[in-house]
Amino acid sequence: MSGLIQADVLVVGGGPGGRVSYMALKQLGVENVKMVANEEPTVICSLPYGVGRRLVPAGPEAVVVDLSKSHRLPPTILQDVIQGNVAALDLDRREAVVEGKGGRQSVTFGHLILAPGAVPWIPPVEGVLEDPGTETGTGILYGGEWVDKGRLAGNVFVLRGANDARRLDAFAAKAKRAVVVGTGAIGLETAEALADRGVSVTLVEALPHVVAALDEEMAARVQARLQEKGMTVFTGARIERVLPEGLKLEDGTVLQGDGVVFATGVRPDLRLAKQAGLSTEKGILVDSRMQTSHPRVFAVGDAVQVVDGATGETILPLIGTLAMRQAMVAAANIAGRPMDLPPVTVWGVSEIFGLHWGSVGWTEEMANRAGIPVAGISLPVRTRDPFMPEGRDGVWKLVVATAPRGSVKPGQILGFQVAQDGDSPLFLAERFLDMISRRETVMDLFGHYFIHSPAHNAVDDPYLGLLNQAMQLFGR
Repeated sequence: MSGLIQADVLVVGGGPGGRVSYMALKQLGVENVKMVANEEPTVICSLPYGVGRRLVPAGPEAVVVDLSKSHRLPPTILQDVIQGNVAALDLDRREAVVEGKGGRQSVTFGHLILAPGAVPWIPPVEGVLEDPGTETGTGILYGGEWVDKGRLAGNVFVLRGANDARRLDAFAAKAKRAVVVGTGAIGLETAEALADRGVSVTLVEALPHVVAALDEEMAARVQARLQEKGMTVFTGARIERVLPEGLKLEDGTVLQGDGVVFATGVRPDLRLAKQAGLSTEKGILVDSRMQTSHPRVFAVGDAVQVVDGATGETILPLIGTLAMRQAMVAAANIAGRPMDLPPVTVWGVSEIFGLHWGSVGWTEEMANRAGIPVAGISLPVRTRDPFMPEGRDGVWKLVVATAPRGSVKPGQILGFQVAQDGDSPLFLAERFLDMISRRETVMDLFGHYFIHSPAHNAVDDPYLGLLNQAMQLFGR
């Protein structure tokens, strides 16, 4: 051991949940806080835009958080960050062993906040890994096995951290063709980023349609836009192996590419939690105070499993801004200021080639798989009145429970989706996020007033349009 460090609170993880945990603790008067981080902090969701250069002209480096210049984080963070990984955790002794470039250090703590986050998941197909590779201290899940990113083959890429973005940025500068596997928000944003750099992109999706956060008819609008922009899209595809010249599918099709980008989702990093004996299922189990099964250990962020406010089902939100809320709750409770996390649901909003899409809560497809009886209500919308040429077409969709199941009641709004050109649906998605997490019904739409401004929207009240359809659906 090269040193012994004592902390009132030790935060493990330097992502959004870890950084905000540190900030909130300091603001609440907890002086002796240490944070373990294994890579440079970034604004993760903006990494594709740094590669593409359209929205972030300065490139990936602009997305890296400079702790010394942060307007939110206290300057003491520079002295309180321990670079490395927690190699061992003993909750009985309240001790963590950190391994980094400076050797092994022992940190004793009064309370612990785990914010290990999530790591990229790649299906276990041949050609992804190479031996021996190099040690980076950051990893992926290759199937169910944690593997250091240094073992990724030279033509295989992920996008989760600063070094991933740098590597992909260098690839984009010289590549002519790329295959992107996965069509969630990061996959599509990465595909557009590469296209912005002049790279020809082929998209591969294992599911029957692109964007799992949308139902098929809504996702069809996104796929049509991708194809309009010259991208080839393979859905329902199964990968056999990564080749030096691209990707081979199980049906024998070879997709040519100078590199293959896996945007196949992330999985929570549960290694430390399991090693320490904490209760886990899909993620680390916590209560509404973010407290784990150990009274002195709290957990926040992408590794945490929470209860869906709308249905009572357990979910893994995997959302950075939610990790920040969880961090404030954990910090407040450690500091002796009781606080509970408000009801949670999932959301996603993105834009691809000018088409904006958003999804909040449950899709019809998700609800059907979970055995929740639902119906979809769709409404064509126009962003401006018909006589205004700058108006654009779009569609809203509600997912509504049609029968009781558990805590779900008939008429309850479980999900909302939107796809539209021109205008961002961000604030619209936030409004439906509140409705869904508060378990409102379609009849409650009548209490959500619609403001019309000719310069901002069309005069037709979409809430009344949805309500009228719902009244017909429920026969009232």
